[in-house]
Amino acid sequence: MGRFFRTIRGFFGRFLSGVEERHPEVLLENAVQDELDNLKKLQVAAARTMAYEKMLTSDAAEKQKIVTARERQARELAARGQREAAVQIVQQKQEAQARLQEIEGRLGEARTNSQDMERAFREQERRYNDLVRERAALMEENQRAKALRAANDARASISLTDSSRDLEKARQAIRRSSYEAQAAGELGTSETDRQIAAAEVDIKRLDAERELEMMELQMGLRPAASLEAGEEPSREAEEQTVERLDERRAGRGEGGA
Repeated sequence: MGRFFRTIRGFFGRFLSGVEERHPEVLLENAVQDELDNLKKLQVAAARTMAYEKMLTSDAAEKQKIVTARERQARELAARGQREAAVQIVQQKQEAQARLQEIEGRLGEARTNSQDMERAFREQERRYNDLVRERAALMEENQRAKALRAANDARASISLTDSSRDLEKARQAIRRSSYEAQAAGELGTSETDRQIAAAEVDIKRLDAERELEMMELQMGLRPAASLEAGEEPSREAEEQTVERLDERRAGRGEGGA
């Protein structure tokens, strides 16, 4: 049975040690609480010794009053010639004086104890306040250490290589999509559209050739007879080209419909 309890105690001891190592603020709080408990105990003890000292001081004052009063009474009785009564009063004075001496002896010891307890209480109070300030400083340092450790862990977990690789993949995917869209647009151009475009180019060329022929005629580079001879074929070719262009446009409209 003893071995079992030792095993259990050792297990919990290791468990608590691990908790305290991971959470040093627990140790700080325990230390502060221990000092506070000691401070409270010393406060109670000091209060008791001070109360005892005050009680003895009050008793000594009362006994001193009795001694003084009995001495005055004895003198008065002796002055009146009442010797027997004066003797009895003197005896009471002596008893009170003996009691006063006893109280004063205990009062001296009580004052010494009270002063010692007050000094111990003040010293413990100082230790407690110092520990509270130290705990605050250590807690702040511990928080800074935790924040720094968290920042280091965060930086360690960041992979710039992975992010760069993902960014490059995104660029490639966007470029590929753009190229595919351009290719699809180019493939979407029909043969009819290309023929219409070619016919429009032919018409523009025929117009340019006719205008150039007129310039050459004005400059004397071409005889008028050659222009009249070539006008009809050129106009006929132009009209044929325009007809073909209209037919292709009409055909594309029917196809689209």
